[in-house]
Amino acid sequence: MNYFVDTSLGSAVTGIEKAQFNRMQLFQTAGMPATLLYLSYGSRLHEHLKKFGFQGVGYSMYDYFQESQRYADVRHFDWRHYWEKTCHYHLRDVENTQDVRVDNENGLFLMYAHFLDKDDTRVDYINYFDQYHHKIRREVYDSRGFLSRTSLLAEKGVTGTELYYNPDRQVKLIKQFEQVNGKTVLREITLKDYQQRDYFFNDEAELRTFFFDELARPTDIFFTDRNGQMAPSLVKTRPDIKICPVFHSTHVRVGQDIVTGELKHGIYDYILAHPERFNGIVVSTEQQRDDLLARYQNLPPISAIPVGFATPHPVDVMRRDPYRIISVARYSPEKQLLHQVKAIARLLPEFPKIQLHMLGYGQKIQKELQQYIDEHHLKDHVFLRGFQKDLTQEYQQASLALMTSVEEGFSLSTVEELSYGVPVIGYDIRYGPNEMIHDGENGFLVPVNDQEQLYQKMREYLSDLNLQRTFMGNAQRLVQAYSPTKTRQKWENLVQSLNNPIK
Repeated sequence: MNYFVDTSLGSAVTGIEKAQFNRMQLFQTAGMPATLLYLSYGSRLHEHLKKFGFQGVGYSMYDYFQESQRYADVRHFDWRHYWEKTCHYHLRDVENTQDVRVDNENGLFLMYAHFLDKDDTRVDYINYFDQYHHKIRREVYDSRGFLSRTSLLAEKGVTGTELYYNPDRQVKLIKQFEQVNGKTVLREITLKDYQQRDYFFNDEAELRTFFFDELARPTDIFFTDRNGQMAPSLVKTRPDIKICPVFHSTHVRVGQDIVTGELKHGIYDYILAHPERFNGIVVSTEQQRDDLLARYQNLPPISAIPVGFATPHPVDVMRRDPYRIISVARYSPEKQLLHQVKAIARLLPEFPKIQLHMLGYGQKIQKELQQYIDEHHLKDHVFLRGFQKDLTQEYQQASLALMTSVEEGFSLSTVEELSYGVPVIGYDIRYGPNEMIHDGENGFLVPVNDQEQLYQKMREYLSDLNLQRTFMGNAQRLVQAYSPTKTRQKWENLVQSLNNPIK
């Protein structure tokens, strides 16, 4: 089995999760077995896997120990009917929510329940209260319908103990916490009745190491994608387990020399300090591979495999709005999205029909962007559209895409945009854009953080419809270097080399 290891999966995805999904599609097409594996507890994991089209091909470490790896359809239970008709409780709906307060026959407040559906048949969690309105317990239900975790709470709602159940309500894991300097700290984890005995762990890292050791079989390969959080557990696994970290970002701090500069803390520094434990490293670009080899002489084999792939999509360029621009990126500081909005403000007098549609998420930066939009009267020209699961229509309508990050591991959005014939104007950063954007052919490369050049290149592009159409045609032609077939072959070669290393 080939495992793609991450920490968690939420209702929205980052570039790392999208890269895993792309890889899964390639492995499935090639007939190579693969599983999405998550290390953190998540009661809605299988709901999210289904949302993104991967139900039944992923589970978590907690699923493994809670004996609930398999996907199952949601069990619906009529909680409202049960509480009102069987228990004779009184229910009070919480306005503008899917929450319910539950009182007993005497009006004493007992419970607060949050539901995932308007019919109150899919409960997310239930909080229990004592006679003094102190919260004493929380029950969390798996999105598939069974009680998954109970948190027993001490004074002020502080977690004292957590119990994790299998679908038959047998306790399989116990976590005990203590207060240290005013903070809740994990004291011990007990794995109950696992292979007819109990196991004890001091922390989550020890449990993860044990999990990898128990799960791994001789032909398995673990491709680890969020390495900063899991590397300490990986290093202590059995030496025969094959582990291949995948790098998704730069390894050196921004602005520092690539050979002598300081490594990013908590990202890949632990792996680079313990290279002997790993069987290989995957990066997305040849440039990052060369940079690592220039700095280190003791690394395992490094493979440059793009995290994304692209098949040219048919588009009607004549129907595109020549002034419609998109930006596909999280609303986060390193994306420097305000550079784009400021460019729109400068271009607006010359191009009154210009529009920038920003497709991403991130509350803090969103507020900053919205404030700038409001202050500069751009509400009819810059649109914060939020996270979009399917970007097909956006790609089909846009005539230009922008990329203003200070750094990237690859820029997955860039290759997707090019596959739809959307030229890209982007900063010339490490890593990715300068391998995908052919300056003056399918877009423009701009010196990093040069906002004047960004404005000038956007102006040049918007002013020339013939140039736009030429770039659009070139975009689809040049993106064929990232075809699924070529990318899949690189993964097949890597898997074969890891299973049959040269002695």
